[in-house]
Amino acid sequence: MSDQLNVERTLYGFWLSPYMCQVAHVLSETGLAYQYERVSPFQGSTLTPEHIERNPLGKIPTLREVNGIDISESHAICRYLARIYPEVRKFYPIDDPMLCAEVDAKNDFITFSIAGPFFNWFVVSGYFPKAWKLKIEKEAHIYNLFSVLLSKLWLSRLVNGSRMEPFLLGKEPFLPDFQLFYTLELSQMFSELFEIPEMHLFRDDPALQTFYDAMCERPSTQKILAAKELELDVTKKELYGGFGAAYLDKHIDRRTLGGLFGREV
Repeated sequence: MSDQLNVERTLYGFWLSPYMCQVAHVLSETGLAYQYERVSPFQGSTLTPEHIERNPLGKIPTLREVNGIDISESHAICRYLARIYPEVRKFYPIDDPMLCAEVDAKNDFITFSIAGPFFNWFVVSGYFPKAWKLKIEKEAHIYNLFSVLLSKLWLSRLVNGSRMEPFLLGKEPFLPDFQLFYTLELSQMFSELFEIPEMHLFRDDPALQTFYDAMCERPSTQKILAAKELELDVTKKELYGGFGAAYLDKHIDRRTLGGLFGREV
């Protein structure tokens, strides 16, 4: 992503992650150069000793800053950057407590009511029955319908409680706009990959479509989507092939899954 050589700042993760994309977007928008190092959970790379040393929670993204410290969790990384680099404060305005509180409120709402539940939806309704070949088609369908109801409810509250001009807080984006955009982008992709049309979160929603289109016009967005596309074939192979061996068979007890569903799955 960066044209500069000998960059000391490194972003660990992979482009399918909307959380890593959020951090990459802030870095790109503010001209903070970085190197990208791919760490894929679909290969078990987040659980290696090397990555656990960077991120004890075994997650992505992690940012290694120019001073050598490692920072994890996308919101924490972006807030850190805003405290260190004045150019980041247009996205997280630490000098304006009231506006900052509004940004935090949107971020938290998206995290806990939209993005988090969406990943549970994807795993149970899309990933388990297809990639892990678990025999839970009926349960997955029920969970899919339940998730549709909740997602539409929370998204409508977000839209109705925001300015949408075209961004959540007005004419310029803030951190929650990046989080929302990459969650919507992933929903569009997963709806196609797993053949679940309802998983497309902004279909038939004019306000969210306008928001999505406005985000797509930004050069930083275009760079990140292009990088994501270049990596997509590798990611798809891992998604359907490597994740079961790297994660399910080593870290999840199938007896627990059987107990969850009341039968062998």
